Amino acid sequence: MRERKQKRILEVSSSSSESQDYDSSYSDPDYVAGTSYQRSSRKNFNINPCINNPNQATEVGSSRRNNGVVATRRRRILRRRPGASNKSNRGVFSKKRTILSWMIDLGIIFEDMRVWYIRDKEKIIEGTIKRDGVRCNCCHKVITVYGFEEHANEGHVKEPYAHIYLVDWGCHLLGWIYYKGLLRPEELARCGFNLVEPRKDASDLNDDACMICADGGDLICCEKCPSTFHPDCMGMKKIPQGEWLCPFCICKFCGTGGPGDLHECKQCQRRYHLDCINSPRQPSSPDSPTKFCGKSCEEVFSEIQEKHLGVRKELADGYTWSLVQMKLDRDPHSNGEFLHEITIGNSKVSVAWTVMEEIFMPTIDRYTGINITQSVIYNRESNLRRVNFRGFYTAILERNDEFISVASIRVHGTKFAEMPFIGTRERFRGRRMLQKLLAQIESALRMLNVENLVIPSVPELVPMWINKYGFTHIESNLMTELIKYNTLMFPSAVRLHKSLVTHAAASAATKTDEANKNGTGLVRGKGYEKLAFFDLNLEPLKEDDDA
Repeated sequence: MRERKQKRILEVSSSSSESQDYDSSYSDPDYVAGTSYQRSSRKNFNINPCINNPNQATEVGSSRRNNGVVATRRRRILRRRPGASNKSNRGVFSKKRTILSWMIDLGIIFEDMRVWYIRDKEKIIEGTIKRDGVRCNCCHKVITVYGFEEHANEGHVKEPYAHIYLVDWGCHLLGWIYYKGLLRPEELARCGFNLVEPRKDASDLNDDACMICADGGDLICCEKCPSTFHPDCMGMKKIPQGEWLCPFCICKFCGTGGPGDLHECKQCQRRYHLDCINSPRQPSSPDSPTKFCGKSCEEVFSEIQEKHLGVRKELADGYTWSLVQMKLDRDPHSNGEFLHEITIGNSKVSVAWTVMEEIFMPTIDRYTGINITQSVIYNRESNLRRVNFRGFYTAILERNDEFISVASIRVHGTKFAEMPFIGTRERFRGRRMLQKLLAQIESALRMLNVENLVIPSVPELVPMWINKYGFTHIESNLMTELIKYNTLMFPSAVRLHKSLVTHAAASAATKTDEANKNGTGLVRGKGYEKLAFFDLNLEPLKEDDDA
């Protein structure tokens, strides 16, 4: 038995394009954020996860046990003071957030650049670039990119970026976005793989935070992977003796780690034996026997990819919402339609990240130094399951191409989906914008037959989520199911859930549909007042009366 000592040095390279001053006294004694590599096969960049300045961090004591040895651990909690902001790298909050403004801020394009709308090599209309759209030369009005296409009587095409031509640079806007915006080293760095490696002198190879609650303490370790758990979080009445395998190292059907190879479901990320899914109780499509654990996960994945992902859904009064996901691991040269879809989707992820930077204080994993918020938005994978954020989608509410509200969602099959981040830009708060986006997310989840929406909340905001938005404390039967999945949690946060299949939820869905038809797009009724800003790092502010 070895006594673990508190070491306070984290070896990280300063080559990260977004690294800032970092206080090594908050580092993990056993883990080092190793070289992170980019997921795309087209380019390779050696980068490290973003390390942000934890000047406002506070320490809380905790402990961890491995093989009966307890070692004192320390974690940090980031808190934002009411009214505090971090504007150093975010620009002015009042600026409009659009794809065009993002490119202007990067210096990729400039305001007042001349553009044409071209169809079949024929110039139809002319205009100039502005932050919030295109100024049409014929009507002298600034309209959205899609409006510019409609002005050219080509609104049925729905691919404006592919047909807008940058006159001075002799190229189409879509290709310029892709090559100059999305293939920048800084952007590719954000899409990298979060490789977490144990230090050579590490006393053990296991994680130092519980997979369920993300906190330290007395933890039991899986024999096959670095994951660790609190016995209480797992509902254990006593510590298991002998070899113990975590829920991520066993088959979801037979509950064993062998015999035979385990495959990981592409949707829910649970593991399974092929023999188990081919049994009569769990039929699977013969076309994809190794990709999904069952028919329900296969259907959810197909529905998201075919009917929701990248689809710009129009609401009343100029609002739209869309579901996007970073897809730099695909080849965008297959056809023009796919190029437009993937390029604009990836661009929206990039703009969504700037919105999240504006909204949230940096959320850094104390044990690995990984930027959690950024990794979630870019759905970054990792070899350490607790910080593996593969499968996250970003939901965006826009009006006239301007970003208003953003949320992060991951669907774990039909049982539940998680939403760890959701927020509205400061200039749009108090206008029920987040409520509008939340209504669309819930409606989409119901279409996927998802039964529950799970969120983490700071204790101070629990009454708000319960009283205004219909969430409740998570039920024991759902928690029993949830501990089998990789979900994002924060120390001291409270898990809440909202049933999407109850009578109340069905009634709310009906009201949402009716509201969309009559042009409001909101769930009206008692209890739906002003939407408070949801931020796990933000101390709740007093609500205004201008809801």
